[in-house]
Amino acid sequence: MSDERPARAPELPPDGPRVLRDYATLVVEMREHYARMTDLAPPLAELSVIAQRIADAAVNPACLCVLAFAHTARDDAARAVQSAMLSARVARKAGARDSDLVSLTLAALLVDAGRQRLAHGAGIDLQVFSQLPDALDALAPAATAALGVGSARSTLLEAATLTAFEIAWLERPRLGPLYSGSLAPRLSSRVVLTCRALLRRIAPTQRDDDLSPRSALRWLLGEAQADWAVLGLLVKAIGLVPAGTLLALSDGQWAIVGTQPEKLPGRPVCHGLVDTRGRAHLRPPLLDLAADSSLAISRVIEPKEAKFNAAWALVTP
Repeated sequence: MSDERPARAPELPPDGPRVLRDYATLVVEMREHYARMTDLAPPLAELSVIAQRIADAAVNPACLCVLAFAHTARDDAARAVQSAMLSARVARKAGARDSDLVSLTLAALLVDAGRQRLAHGAGIDLQVFSQLPDALDALAPAATAALGVGSARSTLLEAATLTAFEIAWLERPRLGPLYSGSLAPRLSSRVVLTCRALLRRIAPTQRDDDLSPRSALRWLLGEAQADWAVLGLLVKAIGLVPAGTLLALSDGQWAIVGTQPEKLPGRPVCHGLVDTRGRAHLRPPLLDLAADSSLAISRVIEPKEAKFNAAWALVTP
């Protein structure tokens, strides 16, 4: 009897369309919450429900498709949802407890809440002016903390508010060392901070220097002040060629990296976009580079070269 076994198709959840639908719904809900930041004490309890939904969804590897969706919306609400989904997946892969996952996702949703509150108070439309004046922006971490303190008290909200404050501070180096250097930031803060940095490189607010998820990850890994412990967790969760990366293959095909099996292969599973003759696929086929040794990655295609949104292939039934 031969020991040779046929290559198995990767066990991938067909959840792309549902993930996109859930993501779009969450972004709309977050925009509504941020619009209510004009209240003296905006209700944050509803954000805990959203955080719980995101934490629960982190069991599904398809949530990493959010890396491909980052180009489609870059406002604070969308970035909050994107970073919460990515951070939750990273933390879950690292073995975080369910209660810690909810706190982490809630913190990711709260990071820019103070910025939103300050913008509303000053009459600044962040859809038009993406940045606050420096003097006002320096108050954003304190404004985020004040929102949490001013709301109904709970252990979950207090922990999430502290994490959100740390992230907001660390994203503003001009404010100086966190806690004057006397205390190190929480691991949860470092995870969300790193995920937000990755998303900012993939889809900058100014829309002038988009990078593929692969190139954005390489940029983070090359940083002089790289947080190697957290970057190790990030790579473990998303792989070295993350979802949403557009690739040119050795046979001339173009493909986009999609959801990977739980045990990340050395070579990714992709969705074909364009065949060897340059014709677009109506139904993108799965291309398992780990199982097909005849296919190799020729190069990474950056968004400015592609000139189209390839994420549709990840959510096509």
